[in-house]
Order: sequence, then structure tokens, then C-alpha cells
Amino acid sequence: MSEHPIETLLALMQRYGIEVFEFEDGDRHLLLSAGDVVETADPVPLAPAPARAGETIPAPHIGIFEPRHSLGDSQGSLPRLVRQGEIIGLLKAGGLLRPVLAPSDGILSRQILETGALAGYGTALFEMHVRTI
Repeated sequence: MSEHPIETLLALMQRYGIEVFEFEDGDRHLLLSAGDVVETADPVPLAPAPARAGETIPAPHIGIFEPRHSLGDSQGSLPRLVRQGEIIGLLKAGGLLRPVLAPSDGILSRQILETGALAGYGTALFEMHVRTI
């Protein structure tokens, strides 16, 4: 932080009778008290966050696993972005198709269970990396 914004903050503190002002963000901390700079810290470069392990998406019920609808609903290849609540696969039980929904926004990175395989309740279907903003 340059000196000019600090001088501006000090002038505003004096004008409005503010005795203590504290500012903190991810890499610096500034504490102004009664018009004097008490403590400052230079920005510290942050190490990149370690890559998060993928989370598995389990089958919400039993059925024959299909990653796409048989009528040609093309959802694209993996990896791909998905939104919370988006249908990412289907489980077929008899004549009934039940959807598998994305639990959150993220990247659907890998299909774990083979197409046409029998999925039991809780069987891992996909690997997903949750998207954080």
C-alpha cells in the first residue's frame, strides 16, 4: 500500500473523529490508531493452494447406469462444467429412468462406473471437482 492512501485515511479519521481503523485482506493488515500508523505488514506472496482431491458422486438409487439419454441427448465429453441440479446421468430400473443430479457446481472429471453396469445405492458413478469461487 502506498503512502498516499494512508495519508488520505488519516485525514478522514481526523475529520470524522475516528480513533481506530483496522483493515485486513488476504495478504496484509493495517491498523491506524489516533492518527498514527501502529502496524503494517507488506504483502506476502501466497503459495498456490494444493489441488483438491476429486469427490465421488454416488448413485442415489439402484438401476442400470447410463451417462446419457439413449435418444441422443449429447452432454459432451468429460471433463466438463456442470451446475448444481443438472442431470449428469440416468439410472434405469425397468421402464423408469431416474436422474442423477450434480450435487454442486463443479467440473465433472471422470466417469467411474461403466455404461450399462448395475449400480447399487451409493455406488460411485462420477468423480467431480467442486468449483470454488
